[in-house]
Amino acid sequence: MSEAKKTTVETNRISLDDMATRYLNALQKTYDMVCYTLAGSRKLSEADYDEFSNQLQVMPRQQARMEFEHAKENTEQWVLRNSLSDTLALVMPVLEDGRTICALCDFKKENSQDAEKLKEISTNDRAKFLQLPLAEKFAFLKKQYGISCEVEEHIVSLMEITKALMTKEGTLTEEEADQNGQRTLKIRSVQIVQAPGEQANLTQSLNLTRKIGDSERVLKVGDEIHFSKAEHMGSILTVGIFITEVLKGIQAYAHKTGVAEDVPAK
Repeated sequence: MSEAKKTTVETNRISLDDMATRYLNALQKTYDMVCYTLAGSRKLSEADYDEFSNQLQVMPRQQARMEFEHAKENTEQWVLRNSLSDTLALVMPVLEDGRTICALCDFKKENSQDAEKLKEISTNDRAKFLQLPLAEKFAFLKKQYGISCEVEEHIVSLMEITKALMTKEGTLTEEEADQNGQRTLKIRSVQIVQAPGEQANLTQSLNLTRKIGDSERVLKVGDEIHFSKAEHMGSILTVGIFITEVLKGIQAYAHKTGVAEDVPAK
């Protein structure tokens, strides 16, 4: 072994708690801003819109000014486009963190001091992974490290639909659709339901519980993309579930390789 490869390699401790905080804080910020915008839109009337516009007096082109309903529809799609873009921007870094950390777990388990191998993990291997299509990234993590994600299909569908929002003027095209000329929007949802067997009356309180399920809606080629408020908020929560599941998978692999003390998480 060359002198360069005999160099002692020091790896920093990795905290999954810190990672979760960083990613989920970013997601919460988007969630809060969308909540603020949607809550405000409920209270805005056509008279409010007209009054504020008229106060400004000068516009880029008054003849092109949108009517209230048209402005509302376009604003909602604009907010949807940007919030989904910010939300889904977290997906690739989370997947790459999963690959890198699990590879470092293997490196640590081998008690390797090979600086070139460590460099390979962070450069060439990283580049190869990032070039894979999204579905293949999920498949790689599952096969290589046992990291699975219940909302994989949801993330893929959101990615394709957001691509159309960003680049196809908000209309689904054949490029984003499947072989049947459509794309199913899948969102992991949480509903408040009454527990089985309970009956509501004036003297008995309801026994309510949370039920996790999926909401699905088919979009066809040529359809304009609009989300309901529930779908909009649900898409952000779906990404939150994705982040949590991937981090749990990393933690499980760290325990499996016996280096969990170097990758602490709760």
